[in-house]
Amino acid sequence: MTQISLRRRFFLHSAITLVIVMCVSLFVMDYSYRSELEQSSAQRLRLHIFNLLSVAEKKPHSLSLPDILRNPRFNTLNSGLWALVLDYQLQPLWHSLSLGQVPDLNSTTQETGTWVWQKQTINGQVLLTMSYTIAWDTPNGLERYQFVVAEDETFIQQELTGFRWWLGSGFSLITLSLLLGQHLVLRSSFKPINTLEKEIRSLEKGEQKQLSRTYPAELFGVTTNLNALIRKEHTQREKYRAAMADLAHSLKTPLAIVKGELQLLPNKNDVLQKAMVRIDQSIEYQLRRAVISGHSLLHQGTSITEVLDDLIDVLNHAYRDSNLVVEIDVDSDAQFYGDENDLMEILGNLLDNAFRYAKKTINIYAKQDSQQLILTIEDDGEGFSNDQAIHIFKRGERLDSQGFGQGIGLSVVFDIVNSYDGGITAGRSTLGGACFTLTFPTQKGDE
Repeated sequence: MTQISLRRRFFLHSAITLVIVMCVSLFVMDYSYRSELEQSSAQRLRLHIFNLLSVAEKKPHSLSLPDILRNPRFNTLNSGLWALVLDYQLQPLWHSLSLGQVPDLNSTTQETGTWVWQKQTINGQVLLTMSYTIAWDTPNGLERYQFVVAEDETFIQQELTGFRWWLGSGFSLITLSLLLGQHLVLRSSFKPINTLEKEIRSLEKGEQKQLSRTYPAELFGVTTNLNALIRKEHTQREKYRAAMADLAHSLKTPLAIVKGELQLLPNKNDVLQKAMVRIDQSIEYQLRRAVISGHSLLHQGTSITEVLDDLIDVLNHAYRDSNLVVEIDVDSDAQFYGDENDLMEILGNLLDNAFRYAKKTINIYAKQDSQQLILTIEDDGEGFSNDQAIHIFKRGERLDSQGFGQGIGLSVVFDIVNSYDGGITAGRSTLGGACFTLTFPTQKGDE
């Protein structure tokens, strides 16, 4: 499963938060602007009623208004603005020329001096209406009249649509600008982490020995401790190898003297001879295991091709009378992420066996992908059975009783491969002889 980087995760979370904030802001501003438009419309309708009141004339038992008003929209049919005057029984007394047919209003009796603003749907048309009731004092008593002015909501919707377009465009531009700025800030802020990642990859490939010290305070402690850990691990490994070399020298020399003295004895003791051989084998095995590097803190990439070329050149000279044909099919960029000495030990043992037992042909394959490195070495020798393959990696096991050696080479190979979390299998090759297949996890990160 691919892990999301910290920078992308932070950018994603902040971008989602920014979009949510912008959407909420858009909603609030849209609601506020719509409310402002409706309030402005109510104020305009109220002014229209005041204008109607100013031109109204009271006549006996009636109220008179001119047909032509100052606002041309009242004089234009279907202009979206009209006026209507109702009597106390809510029957129409007068209407503006812009109203072709008097609609059925949802008017109710109002108290005198009361303003009523409402939104109504009349004949499928949404209208904003303002009504006001007055009482005219006459000799016959109070006469009530209700003035109604209505405006089509289309005008408000047009204003709102234009505002929303500009608001959406502006907020989109602001959001994109903020996201771009945030991306640049994050890129600059996380640059030290990217540099640290590249330096660690360089350490894995052996291109540098330690991390640089040009890091901000937040990472300086981490890089300093990593450098100290790398130096300590390297120093301990070198000390361990040096100690093993000293131990080999101190044990091999006395052991050689004892073996030589045993050869000079007139009555050779077979038990002592076998014991000395067994001691020699044990020392050789343990020393060779001790120098296995295994997993160090950072593996360096070792070219498979270069190591194979060196080994095959040496073995061709050692087995020059065999006239063997070695076929090599290795990916040009195949790398072993570990100690070069370990790779030499692995391939040296396997190729030495192949050169020793092959009749004519040896095939070597190396394929690498993002997950693993696969090495295959096969020959056309006598090979071994499946039952023999089960025991071939045990210390001291030999499948031939006539050959030289102590039977520890393949066991050392097995230990080295396991130390890298790899695997090795033995079986019959397509050529009829032995086939060894090794797999190692690829340590190189994604580019």
